[in-house]
Amino acid sequence: MADKEYLLGNRARELLRYTKRKTRVISDDISRKDVRTIIRRIAQLEDIQQVRSYCAEIDKALSKGNGKEGFTKSNFDFYGRDMREIAKGIVRDIKAANDKQFQTEYEERLKKIEDIINGCNLMLEYITLCLEDNIITKAESGEWTKRTTDVLYMAKSWFKNDGGRARKLREEARTEEYKREFELMRSAVKTALADERKAQAEAKIARAKAQPSTPDTRQ
Repeated sequence: MADKEYLLGNRARELLRYTKRKTRVISDDISRKDVRTIIRRIAQLEDIQQVRSYCAEIDKALSKGNGKEGFTKSNFDFYGRDMREIAKGIVRDIKAANDKQFQTEYEERLKKIEDIINGCNLMLEYITLCLEDNIITKAESGEWTKRTTDVLYMAKSWFKNDGGRARKLREEARTEEYKREFELMRSAVKTALADERKAQAEAKIARAKAQPSTPDTRQ
């Protein structure tokens, strides 16, 4: 594996690990213990402004999943599960592309690199949706996007380089095919001409045999 493809594989694995961590399932429910703690804390407050401030902090913390990284169960089912599968697919397609022998399987190799690019673009779309739905923060979106585009840009460069090499191989294959077709055509013409000459010769002999012999009239 070339150095760049090795680096691409490493970055794809980092993206997979990051995606797993960010999409881990967290509970969106609050435990009875937490409720008791909140009630006791409120009971100790002296005025309504403190109560309001404390309740606002609790609401903010709950909206972020109590400060834990991850998705609620419903968000995981709707987005997270797919995002994990996309990240796995990117790693899998990089491995599959590298396993293809370029000289003989360049078309299959290019198809797998296209799959990597498509997977990255789909991941970016999911990240945007999660940001718009307030599932992740701008900072998380930025980090996730960077990890994805690192893979995307390297895959595009790989596709461009291999695409140029593939065009040369296609041209060479077409040239060889033209040569084979020309040789087949020339051989067919030579055979046809030989058959025609043979047929003409046989026809000439047949005509000669068919002519009556001239009687000898000399005395």
